[in-house]
Amino acid sequence: MKKKIRPDKILFWILIFTIATVFVMIAFKPLAEAEAEATVSIPERVEPIYDVPLEPKLQAYIKELCDNYNVDMSLVIAIIGQESNYNPAMVGDNGNSIGLMQIQPQHHQTRMDRLGVTDLLDPYQNVTVGINLLAELLAEEKGFEWAVTAYNAGTNAADYNQTIGITNEYAESVLMLREEIKND
Repeated sequence: MKKKIRPDKILFWILIFTIATVFVMIAFKPLAEAEAEATVSIPERVEPIYDVPLEPKLQAYIKELCDNYNVDMSLVIAIIGQESNYNPAMVGDNGNSIGLMQIQPQHHQTRMDRLGVTDLLDPYQNVTVGINLLAELLAEEKGFEWAVTAYNAGTNAADYNQTIGITNEYAESVLMLREEIKND
């Protein structure tokens, strides 16, 4: 004998499915909005923003990302100068640090996957990861010096330096370069 499905059971499961669907849409909406914010459109012809050896179109892309993430562009340009001397093909640390912002995939693969980055030697993809990382560090609200130290040596080193009141040479160099870039 076949069992009949009662109409109230069907309505119950439709209601459960609808509630679950709405929940999923609400839960993932902020993620979709964050990814949309990172979308950048650059006009074909642009003028350089800073007098550094980076193509104007890349500088415009960096500016747009910095605006989207609320990151100081001169700080990003200074980090690029310090990390790679503006060389997008730079590979350092025995092959572990790649591109303009010397991203280390072993530490940032999850971030790269989330951002859809597959080629750190592509300067646009490289700065996407670097600026996203820097934005996260700056969001800690511990200052530029702390964020720059954390970018280079990790948050534990930045916390330690801040606790004992020292500035490491890397952060000092980046912050000086930032001032030079801003004043040019």
